[in-house]
Amino acid sequence: FIIYNSTIHQFTKGKFSMNLKEAFRYQKFLTSLLNSASGAIISREHMFKTTEEHLKHKANPEAEDMIEVVDTEDFVPNDTVIDFMLWIVGEKDRLTVAINEAKRKAPIDIDAALEANKARQEIKSRVAYMLTNKASARTERGTDYRFNAEGNQTAYFYDIIVTTEDNFDRARAKETIKMLGNISDRTSAEIDAALINTDVSYITAFS
Repeated sequence: FIIYNSTIHQFTKGKFSMNLKEAFRYQKFLTSLLNSASGAIISREHMFKTTEEHLKHKANPEAEDMIEVVDTEDFVPNDTVIDFMLWIVGEKDRLTVAINEAKRKAPIDIDAALEANKARQEIKSRVAYMLTNKASARTERGTDYRFNAEGNQTAYFYDIIVTTEDNFDRARAKETIKMLGNISDRTSAEIDAALINTDVSYITAFS
């Protein structure tokens, strides 16, 4: 458990710069700290100090009453944890601003590239599913009615041949999947390069 000292404001091994990939990882780390702190302050053991007063003397004149504070595990006081949570919010805000500034300096629009790749993957998966379905032919049974020699209406049965065939260009669909895959791979490489090579101006509080 990381203890924040609200008086000293000291942390270990801060660094002056990081790339975007590290910044996003650090952003998730700060979120995990905030979630952990949020869980800590709603624990009843942390919210209250429990005191038990053992009234032994009333039941046994030879015994003495005793006051006992229920022992709980070591923890950071909630007032300190709340201060720490407020500090994290400020750090997350500062980091987000630094990330946005770094994105503007990146060689590509990272957010747009990610959204475009997400759309390409969606199209690719749909087209791939379409290609898994094959044309077929099957025989079903049909029913109709006619009048017999006595003038009564009777049913008769006959075969229905149901044939399905591609209503799209299968070869073009395969080429589309290949094309989308190539563009997605190339874009992913550009995104990775931008994340690694773009510096974020931010001083970390933790290593």
